[in-house]
Amino acid sequence: MKKYLLIICLTFVSYFANAQYQGQYRGIHAYEMAYDKPFFGLNFTGEYFPFNYFSVVPSFTFFTPATGNARGFDINARYYLTEKEKQWYVTAGYGFYRRVFEFNEIGRFDHNSLNLGAGGMLKITDELGFNPEVRFQAFGRNSMMFKLGIVYFIN
Repeated sequence: MKKYLLIICLTFVSYFANAQYQGQYRGIHAYEMAYDKPFFGLNFTGEYFPFNYFSVVPSFTFFTPATGNARGFDINARYYLTEKEKQWYVTAGYGFYRRVFEFNEIGRFDHNSLNLGAGGMLKITDELGFNPEVRFQAFGRNSMMFKLGIVYFIN
């Protein structure tokens, strides 16, 4: 029964889905935090629409642990479900996370992960907006990420 309900919901959403247009660019400056590790992250993201309703989103994040350093790289695909002032999307992609320890025999560790999430672009003006996002990094990190950013609509 749950499968049928999910299929009906996805069909309903895709029938009414409208989103962004081919050739648009966006720049996003955001702050990230993982649910399980209280590292504060400074995120820089670009977004390009190769097709209508679909964008490619590479991002780089610097995390600030108490000692050592941590950084992450993500490349995600977003599909926009709505347009106008509130633009909601779903996202999926690849994530890489590296944590380097100081004064510790562990040294460093790397994680590869599958990103799954959802978010939105909430327009303030024609050039600026907010970008809240929740993303689960499955497999490698197994961590829930929360992001809040400022969007610059380039064109």
